[in-house]
Amino acid sequence: MKSTLLIPVLFALSACATGGANDAAQADLQASCEALVGAETGTGPSGVKAISTQSGPTGSVTSVFVAGAEAPWLCRADATGVVTGVEYSREG
Repeated sequence: MKSTLLIPVLFALSACATGGANDAAQADLQASCEALVGAETGTGPSGVKAISTQSGPTGSVTSVFVAGAEAPWLCRADATGVVTGVEYSREG
C-alpha cells in the first residue's frame, strides 16, 4: 500500500520541480522591472507591480502596473534576462 501512495507523491513533486529555475528567473526579472519602472516614474514600491511577462525567442516584455497611470509600463529584456529598457505603453 505504501508504494501505491509513493508514486503519485513522486509524480506531484517532479511536476513542481520542472519550472523552478524558470519561475525564479521570471520572478527576478519582474522584481528588476518593478524597481526600474518605479525609479523612472518616481513611484514607491507599493505603487508598482508586475502584472504579466510574455517571453519569446529574442527576449521578453513585462507589463508593469503603476498607481495613477492610465496604462501599464513595458519593461523589455533580452533573451538572457538583462533589462534593455522601460517605456510607457501609451503615447504622451
